[in-house]
Amino acid sequence: MTLLQLQYFKTLARVLHYTHAAKELHIAQPSLSYSISELEKELDVKLFNKQNRTVSLTMYGEQFLPYVEKALALLNEGADVLHQMAGTALQVVNLGYFHSISSSLIPSIMAEVYSQEENRGIRFQFIEAPSFDIYTQLKNGELDLAFCLHLDESIESVMIMRQPLYLAVPANHPLAGRDSVTFDQFAREPMVMLDKPSNLRTLVDQEFSKRGVIPSVVFEVRECNAALQYVALRFGVSILPRVPAMENGKVSVIPIEDSEQAFVRTVYLSWSKNLPLSPAAQRVKQYILEHYATPPAPRPTGAE
Repeated sequence: MTLLQLQYFKTLARVLHYTHAAKELHIAQPSLSYSISELEKELDVKLFNKQNRTVSLTMYGEQFLPYVEKALALLNEGADVLHQMAGTALQVVNLGYFHSISSSLIPSIMAEVYSQEENRGIRFQFIEAPSFDIYTQLKNGELDLAFCLHLDESIESVMIMRQPLYLAVPANHPLAGRDSVTFDQFAREPMVMLDKPSNLRTLVDQEFSKRGVIPSVVFEVRECNAALQYVALRFGVSILPRVPAMENGKVSVIPIEDSEQAFVRTVYLSWSKNLPLSPAAQRVKQYILEHYATPPAPRPTGAE
């Protein structure tokens, strides 16, 4: 079994036309037919059905295709890594993050990474999306590194920061202007919440459940800016991290004080356990860990 045979099989499986596949591969059609025939002989199964001019994958071909795609993708990734090591390829790092750290944490990290001369050849492909989407893309292998709020067995995660949460209320709300609020002071208010896959929604739901309160949810939204818009329109209040859109006269942002310090969420730098990082991604990861990693919070005295 040769690499060319696998490449030919993948192309024909996508095109399902011998003439068109041969043209795309820049080879003669008899050469393509011969290569596929030899591959089938080696595997001892038929990979394609051909009736008149119609070509289709057999059940063996359908089963074989994802393995071929994975093998070729890994080989291409390995070649890219070698090119980067040799300095002959653009060093691209796919980095994901969510909105509430986009104007604070990310710019400072980029400035410091680029302050190191050896990192100036690195280019970043930034993906900004809701935290659950970033987590999903990382698990699917679409990102090299990600700032996440979720933990999973398939990814490595190191704590970077603890992000305080605030109560956002309309500017004319009775609680507006206070130095701080407690959960009990706003628990019965109509709530604008992020939707259920989000880490923030999970934290807020846990706080309501712990206190035996059923929240009055008036809107569920995908991200923080949308929640703020509904708060500004006086539909309700919301528990959110600090984001740039809070800097307006229509919303008041109040720290939440709680004896258990529950209104803080943890931000992690995460990467896949199963996929190797490119040298560029490895350098960025190491720099962030050396300069931004945060030790776990001390446990309360007497904690089990």
